[in-house]
Amino acid sequence: MAKPNIVFLPIWGKLNETIPQQQMKAVRENGGQAQYGVPGTFFPLTRSAMKFRPTVISLDWIHQYALAPGWLQSLLKTILFAMDVLLVKLVFGPKLVWTIHNLQHHDPRPRGIERWISSFFASYCTRVRILGSGVEQTVADYLKIAVSKCTVVPEGPYIGWYPEGQSRDSARKELNINVNDRVWLYLGTLRPYKGVEDLMDAFLRTEPKGHQLIIAGNPWNKAYAGSLFEKAHGHDNIRIHATSVPDDKLQTFFAAADLVVLPFRHVLNSGSVLLAMGFGKAVVAPEIGLIPFRLRSQPQFLFNEQNNLQAILKKTEELSLEELKEIGLENRRQALLYTWNDFALFVMNLK
Repeated sequence: MAKPNIVFLPIWGKLNETIPQQQMKAVRENGGQAQYGVPGTFFPLTRSAMKFRPTVISLDWIHQYALAPGWLQSLLKTILFAMDVLLVKLVFGPKLVWTIHNLQHHDPRPRGIERWISSFFASYCTRVRILGSGVEQTVADYLKIAVSKCTVVPEGPYIGWYPEGQSRDSARKELNINVNDRVWLYLGTLRPYKGVEDLMDAFLRTEPKGHQLIIAGNPWNKAYAGSLFEKAHGHDNIRIHATSVPDDKLQTFFAAADLVVLPFRHVLNSGSVLLAMGFGKAVVAPEIGLIPFRLRSQPQFLFNEQNNLQAILKKTEELSLEELKEIGLENRRQALLYTWNDFALFVMNLK
């Protein structure tokens, strides 16, 4: 019996290879073949099928193949991508699997075209993979597919991928943070939908004594980074590291932090949540999308319209650092409940 042969698209950049590399590694360890498809945006499915003859093509995103900021360019790319989907199915017949990370691109795109191509592509997929339970009907309704086509296969943890083990004292010394301060951390890309300004506003309204707010991540653009620095001006207890954090320095920021705050305004899934869980941190985040699924062991830290971000942050102040630490350790245990093998077995045994 031939080994399952899985091709992965698109090709992720070197700064964001955690997911595809873990997936490919798991497939190989389970006896399958796994490799990236061909680069480029012109008929990527068909060209990958011609080169590798895969049994399955697994996609995490399709926007780079089918969408652009402008309406006309998006329409042209969408037509070509739809032709690619039809051609690869007609000539080579691989199973298509699409992992849904978010329903819409974070940047402005022609939403009508985006929804049409998403629904079209989903209709040709053998399975649409969702990274947790609770949103199956939402995804099916958006894509206009039967909910039975949706399969829940959570991501494995990032534990073991990034260096860890740095002590709290060592991390704080490196970042020049008082060992006695209580530190709130936001770590992730700096973009408007992430709600970083909301976190800064909540922090400034309470101005808690003996607290530090650290904001770290690559900014969307220079203008947006400038607006964050302007808001933080004059507040020595807000520190902004507006740059991409290297893999070996992630542990420094997480080790120094007592609480991770992810104040997203809208999101379906969040790798930042899973990252914080892997580093054993309590997390304040919104009660939306798949976040309640991931953070089900600490629902008291999820904010919503009734209990807003500031109210939840005040609630965390009622807990000792040891209590926060125990919540974080339970989050780490929860992250370990799923493995990358779950994905490998799913994609290798598609019916």
